[in-house]
Amino acid sequence: MFILVNNTDNVLASPDEFPTLGEALAYAEAFRQRYAAQGYYLTADGFRIDPKHIELEVLPAEDGGR
Repeated sequence: MFILVNNTDNVLASPDEFPTLGEALAYAEAFRQRYAAQGYYLTADGFRIDPKHIELEVLPAEDGGR
């Protein structure tokens, strides 16, 4: 099992765990694509960044996100 962490905002990118690395990576790509249509991702501290710069990290679920 894997989790996806949004290191840009220091939160989980999804509350769900992913059974495979591939599924977690696919979700990461879809996560970025959601913001591509508007052209930016608004960070928790109010900065607009290019969606390709969202820092997402896949970790084994047992790490608990760190």
